[in-house]
Amino acid sequence: MNNLTKEIDALFRLIDDPQPVVQNAVLDRLYEYGEDAIPVLYDFVETNEGENRERVNDFVRQTRIRLATARMAEVFEKPDSLVDLEYGVSIISKFGHPEVDTDVLSTRLDEMANDISVLAGSRSTPFERFMRMRSYLFSELGYVGNREDYYNPDNSYLNKVLDYRKGIPISLSVLMMLLGKRLQVPLQGIGMPMHFLLQYDDGTRMFYIDPFTSGMIITSEQCETMLASSGIKLTPDMLSPVSNRDILERMWRNLYLAYQQKEDEANAALVADLLKFVSPEFEMNDPRDDDEDDEEEEF
Repeated sequence: MNNLTKEIDALFRLIDDPQPVVQNAVLDRLYEYGEDAIPVLYDFVETNEGENRERVNDFVRQTRIRLATARMAEVFEKPDSLVDLEYGVSIISKFGHPEVDTDVLSTRLDEMANDISVLAGSRSTPFERFMRMRSYLFSELGYVGNREDYYNPDNSYLNKVLDYRKGIPISLSVLMMLLGKRLQVPLQGIGMPMHFLLQYDDGTRMFYIDPFTSGMIITSEQCETMLASSGIKLTPDMLSPVSNRDILERMWRNLYLAYQQKEDEANAALVADLLKFVSPEFEMNDPRDDDEDDEEEEF
């Protein structure tokens, strides 16, 4: 039995102690150990035939919120220009999948960017690197928009997007942005209603990209048509680049809506608690509400 297991064993024995001081001490220790403590804690639940399962679930919930909130404070308390998109995305992945090693996640992106750089050549222009990235992701690796299971929460977790090579518009866009940053390809997020896009602008050419449809290059007229089919009139601000803060908030909102669509109210409530930290005016939707306009507008 290693030190972590011994410590969690001791905490498990205290977890149903009703004294607030003991409860707070247990939570503090779980927070210090971070996500590594969670699977060990659940192992003790199984070993003890489900003993204290509800209490453990409550402690895990509080620990996940506390860990995510502390990390999000590092991101969202900075000015917009200093918000780190990659770190913010890794927080989302870590929240949903505590076993994720964020250093490994960054290494995977480094390796992909290196492959693209080698394929593009040392003298390639930003546009040539963009085109190589586009063919590498969508033709060679086969990344696609997950139309069959659009509301699967894993579409919002970058580690799962990398594993399954599927995602929703914003997660595929973020993947391209993170690779683009490594490759010095000028990509920005476009928070169009209902459908997130990218903008390429190197000062000499500018166009929009739809990563959900295999990186298709589209015009503003096509964007207008896309929105018109849903009864929305395109305005110039809808095609303006958005900040990393806006992107991360939209990703959290999408995750919340995805859990609601899957009727996973426990995780929806967890994400809602975190969204209130990012956006204090956020209010939970009634999952029984028949109006789905808000749900569709985010992705």
